[in-house]
Amino acid sequence: MHLRKEHGAWHAALAERKTSSRRMLAAGVIHDSLFESAARAGLDSRTTMNLVDIFSWDIDFARDMRDGDSFRVLYDELYDDEGRLIATKILAAEFINQGQRFRAVLFTGPDGREEYFTPEGRSMRKAYLKAPVKFTRISSRFRLRRKHPILGFTRAHRGVDYAAPMGTPVHAIGDGRVRFVGWKGGYGRFVLIQHVNRAHSTAYAHLSRFARGLHRGMRVRQGQIIGYVGMSGLATGPHLHFEFRVRGRAIDPLTVKRVPSRPVPKSQMARFKQQSAPLLAALEAQPVTMLAWE
Repeated sequence: MHLRKEHGAWHAALAERKTSSRRMLAAGVIHDSLFESAARAGLDSRTTMNLVDIFSWDIDFARDMRDGDSFRVLYDELYDDEGRLIATKILAAEFINQGQRFRAVLFTGPDGREEYFTPEGRSMRKAYLKAPVKFTRISSRFRLRRKHPILGFTRAHRGVDYAAPMGTPVHAIGDGRVRFVGWKGGYGRFVLIQHVNRAHSTAYAHLSRFARGLHRGMRVRQGQIIGYVGMSGLATGPHLHFEFRVRGRAIDPLTVKRVPSRPVPKSQMARFKQQSAPLLAALEAQPVTMLAWE
């Protein structure tokens, strides 16, 4: 976009610019922080953030990192016609965390949509469960104004109440780490889970009891029982009060888009193998400053 000022008014015009790209391979071992180690390997901060995003459904980068973890990244750098770096795109990556190997490769479908998959064709994204409990009905929905059935005055109801029999198992809707387990005021027996992508957390309230051995800092898996339906705290009957939070702010759980973690369709597997094979082979090569200009 070009901007120019004429007679006191600004005018904008779009113009095509030639771009060039070069394929890069970076690798490193983490001895201090991921970002410092990535910078030494030649990755800029935005490429490192993209690397974190790709593996954030499998690795908790805030707590699971260990000295000696390693990474390999095959990526394209895009430059404008004046030689300025304007973007990067990760094509394939590997991360070894605590001895466990994770790999991802970018696949472009027939419709042009790009998504990361494992070399076997499984999506890197993990879907959340649609509901944390087998419920009989939704007894109260997310509302910014609701008359509290016990307190009698109007205040926000920042979650969904799932009515269910006392003692019904409550499940974590996704992988994560327990940030709080205990009694929390009107919530009663309460569990807060921060999910592995770090931006999302879920809250489970009015439990009758917690799952055996559940404690703060514990890793939990999608579908794992974390407690049982009850009516502890300010509750008029047995139900689960469930909240979905994005960066600490509660949103309506029923509106959360749960992108299904579908694998590569069988009809596209040949195309996937054709695209991924050379990328994964390049990922195994010895890191050099540049693989190729395009």
